[in-house]
Amino acid sequence: MIKLKDILNEWGIVDPGPKRWFKPYSQKGTDYERATIKEYGSDEPSDKFRDTLDYDDEDGNYDDPLTKERIEADMKIITRQNVRVKQKGNVGEWKVEWKYMRRELPSDKWNKALKHITDVYGANIDKEWTRNDYEENYEPEEPAEWIPSIYFEEA
Repeated sequence: MIKLKDILNEWGIVDPGPKRWFKPYSQKGTDYERATIKEYGSDEPSDKFRDTLDYDDEDGNYDDPLTKERIEADMKIITRQNVRVKQKGNVGEWKVEWKYMRRELPSDKWNKALKHITDVYGANIDKEWTRNDYEENYEPEEPAEWIPSIYFEEA
């Protein structure tokens, strides 16, 4: 009679293969690999995986114009929360919102974000619309009525 241990010994230990079972044919690696490894075409890590603020000059200013990616990366580093950045209406008008927060941002992080926008970007904050509030909607399945948001315009 064939026993289970005989069958297992017969087949032996088989290598399970790579950790990732499927990768699209056009992709050469994960997002992190493509952003950090030079063989994948990137000379330096992208802003998506930065963990410190780096400036272009000694005064703490950027030489290049503001981009959505730069603002998003900076705000994510400062607040340690996921953030969404939108360009509003005219060129140079921006909206930064913490869409997935279920409360307002802590005051120290909120003040750091405001200070960074005014000092480093040299932008004017719209005091009428900028609020660190969270207000739920009456309907649970609907999005929140108000979330922490900063509206600013480049100077």
